[in-house]
Amino acid sequence: MAQLRTVSMIFAIIASVVALAAGFILFFVIEPPFLASIFLASASIAIGCFILTGIAAYFMP
Repeated sequence: MAQLRTVSMIFAIIASVVALAAGFILFFVIEPPFLASIFLASASIAIGCFILTGIAAYFMP
């Protein structure tokens, strides 16, 4: 069970970094600012979900 918790936390950290990088790339590459802000907001929501997953995995018995 400890191994599953560790893998879940590592996956959550990696996914958060990838989502943040994708959000910034889409924000600066895509020209229409409204569309880019939607992508950045989606990346922020994904980061929040992955962080919650990491916290839940850490405190899981």
